[in-house]
Amino acid sequence: MEISNLNSEELKQLQMLLNKMNPTEKVYLDPVNKMIDEIMDEFNFAKVQNAMDHLNWKWRGEYVTMEMLRAEAERLLKGVVDLRLREFKNEPWNEPIHYITGGLQAAAWCDEAKTKIIGLELQFVLAEWSSEIKD
Repeated sequence: MEISNLNSEELKQLQMLLNKMNPTEKVYLDPVNKMIDEIMDEFNFAKVQNAMDHLNWKWRGEYVTMEMLRAEAERLLKGVVDLRLREFKNEPWNEPIHYITGGLQAAAWCDEAKTKIIGLELQFVLAEWSSEIKD
C-alpha cells in the first residue's frame, strides 16, 4: 500500500485501524470520558459520511467531512452529559435526554440519584416517527 496516495480522511482511518491493532492502555479518572472515547473509536463515521454523500446532505451549505462528523459527535456527547446532569436534572432519572442535530443523535442516561452518567449512545438517524395515546 502506498500511503502517499491517501487523502487526509483515509490517513486518519488508517491511523485509527493501526491504533486498534496496537492499543495503548488509557487510564481514565472519569468513566464518562471512557464512554465518549469508546463511542468515538467504535462508531462507524465512514458509513455515516457515505450515506450523507449519497444523499447530498450538507451542513451549513458544505458537504460533511469526517472531521466535521467527529467534531459534532464529540460536541453532542459532551453536551448531552451536561444537559442530563444540569439543565434536565429534574426529568425522570430512567429516561434519556437527547441532543440532536444534522442527523446525529446523542442520548445520556443517569443514575437514580441523578449525580452520574451511566449510559451514552450515539446514532445517525435518517427517518423517525412516533405516536402515542394520552389519556
